[in-house]
Amino acid sequence: MPAYKRFVVAVILCTTLQPWNVAIGADIHPNAGTRAMPFLKIGIGARAIGMGESQVADASDLYASYWNPAGLARVKRPQLGLMHNEWFEGINHEFFGFVQPIGDAGAFGGSAIFLDFGELQGRDASGNETKKFRPYDLALVLSYARQFASAFSVGINSKWIREQIDDTNAQVIAFDVGGLYTVPKRPLTFGLNIQHLGGKVTFVEESFNLPVNIKVGAAYKLLDDAFTVAVDVNRPSDNDITVGFGGALTVSQLLHLRTGYKHTVGGNDLGVSSGITAGIGFSIEGFQLDYAFVSYGNLGPTHRFSLILNF
Repeated sequence: MPAYKRFVVAVILCTTLQPWNVAIGADIHPNAGTRAMPFLKIGIGARAIGMGESQVADASDLYASYWNPAGLARVKRPQLGLMHNEWFEGINHEFFGFVQPIGDAGAFGGSAIFLDFGELQGRDASGNETKKFRPYDLALVLSYARQFASAFSVGINSKWIREQIDDTNAQVIAFDVGGLYTVPKRPLTFGLNIQHLGGKVTFVEESFNLPVNIKVGAAYKLLDDAFTVAVDVNRPSDNDITVGFGGALTVSQLLHLRTGYKHTVGGNDLGVSSGITAGIGFSIEGFQLDYAFVSYGNLGPTHRFSLILNF
């Protein structure tokens, strides 16, 4: 691979990795930056993000396709969803998806995740300017979930993933497998999701593994389901363990208030405020509009907006 292309690939990998991995002076995990398609680790949906990304046991709408595909079995009406995420350095992170329940046969879903880096200036091996180009990442996802009895549901995602940099690209097929178990007669649910299972990604002559992640957690509902507390534990193959805590309060079925915190075992390297999340949502006649704020400490905040339409 030409030297300038190696540089571009390195910049894109570092930009899309969780930002605390690139903090100055951070104790970086030995596998950081060694996995392909790191954009797969960026969370989807403002509701989940506002709760500190603690969603593996609380997933219950079309965004469950990311957090735990088994949660799609909880969807009782067709849904259409959109998300916009203002990521770092002018990068835009977008999502479009739908889910269609089919009674006792379960639920089918489809979604697309797109990361747009904007227009970059190309350069040759000597540093001279060449044509401009727009690198991007894309994942197309097909999902299926089904509930068994009243306590247990399972779900699976099949994903076609592509990364394009200038005139070079890489593609791979990957899978997610999830499960949910609700304790009988108790408002307590446990969840498991194994994400990004697949083969190696070959980019030009180099091959990389996918960022496999094992996500487990629990959710407990109080006040006639108006208040939810949840926790997720993530064991990624290329980073330290993270723990997400979150809470959500629904007021009069219209207003949703959320907060949370995501902590990296060993400490959040971007400062005490890094990992703080907050969110708000509004439900009006089949529409669900959500916003989430995430603090990355020294790097500043990010903002997500997402929408769900129920039919």
